[in-house]
Amino acid sequence: MPEYSIESSYYTWVDQHNSSGLGENTPIATANLYDGVHAFVDGEFVTMRIPYPLGFYTKGFEGRIDDPDAGWKGRGLWVPSGDRTPWLMEGGQGTRPLVVHFQVRPDPLAK
Repeated sequence: MPEYSIESSYYTWVDQHNSSGLGENTPIATANLYDGVHAFVDGEFVTMRIPYPLGFYTKGFEGRIDDPDAGWKGRGLWVPSGDRTPWLMEGGQGTRPLVVHFQVRPDPLAK
């Protein structure tokens, strides 16, 4: 019998102003089992993962548009680590909480 796990997001948010760069009114949820966040774009989930440190866990995020004239460089999604025990993450004792800034380019070669 195959084993399954169920994603149970802690927090869901709708990016009404396209601060993430994935489009207006994009639903985004914490990805508790995936070290990042899930965005629902064009009928499919896009997972934005934090590859390091292992064990990154978030309980929220915030979209910001700091410079609306700067295109993708002036906007982004800020994701804090939300683990109550950051010393159990990769890095061990002394590891401090961190904040990750996601920015989505309109295409891979965008400057």
